[in-house]
Amino acid sequence: MSDSGTTDHTAKLTRIREVAMTVREPKNAGEIADAAGIARNTAEKYLNQLVEADKLTTIQRGRETCYYPDPVTQYFDQIRDLINEQQKDDLTAELDAIRDDIDEWKATYDVESADELRATVGDDIPAAERKQRRHDAEDWDYYEHQAMLIKQAIQLYDTIEATRDTQLTSAN
Repeated sequence: MSDSGTTDHTAKLTRIREVAMTVREPKNAGEIADAAGIARNTAEKYLNQLVEADKLTTIQRGRETCYYPDPVTQYFDQIRDLINEQQKDDLTAELDAIRDDIDEWKATYDVESADELRATVGDDIPAAERKQRRHDAEDWDYYEHQAMLIKQAIQLYDTIEATRDTQLTSAN
């Protein structure tokens, strides 16, 4: 694939980043290059820069290097985004709402976990109810993950804010 006359390196890096940071499974440079509309050798250069910046990580599949978003970086980026976008009281309220929803599922289905709820899908219940239980179990897993991130954001909130204040004071 050619670069279609594109010479702007920032645009190329942006396209590679957009593709590479959204893959659901590791992809090789050729696959990412095709999706981004960039030549493979150009993609490899930018992918390696993203690896060096800890935005991507790699695995070997045979002789090919495959790239995917670094899970640790993503985890901390999500926490930073929560802190940047919400006040601590709002995070606390969101965590409380998540816990209320989980408590409601526990009471409604008389289970203690999303996996226990999934196990009830095999019970003799109508198809619509099975579908609802699968949906609620998926939401439960998502909410548990969000709760973990929110708890971390709350715990780090004051430290991050103090660090920002120190940097602003130092800059002035």
